[in-house]
Amino acid sequence: MSTTLTQPLTTALEGVTLHVADVEKSLDFYTRIPGANVEIHEPGNFALLRIGAARLGLLGHWQEQRFHVEIVTDDLNAMHTALVTAGIKPESEPKKEEWGEVDFFVKDPDGYMLEFGHSHPAG
Repeated sequence: MSTTLTQPLTTALEGVTLHVADVEKSLDFYTRIPGANVEIHEPGNFALLRIGAARLGLLGHWQEQRFHVEIVTDDLNAMHTALVTAGIKPESEPKKEEWGEVDFFVKDPDGYMLEFGHSHPAG
């Protein structure tokens, strides 16, 4: 099922967040990859690395799942509306998280979580 929008949404697969047992141990491992740069580090809780144009998040046991996929768009509210129109039921309306990002989540048919958020500049 497709949705017709007045203007096409810019959408990109931005990265993956791994739900890890030990953030510090995982951060030590992933920072050994040439070109991996730490953008955010909250010891014991979360780390965000930029590897090329993509982001890799390391999140300490946030959910039962082992990872979630991050998709960004230039118009988060329009994306939410387009998904609902296409018959996909988001878990919530777009909301501002305590760390400042605005996002919402969708589960795919197998229960994998997709996080939709605003586009971030590669840096």
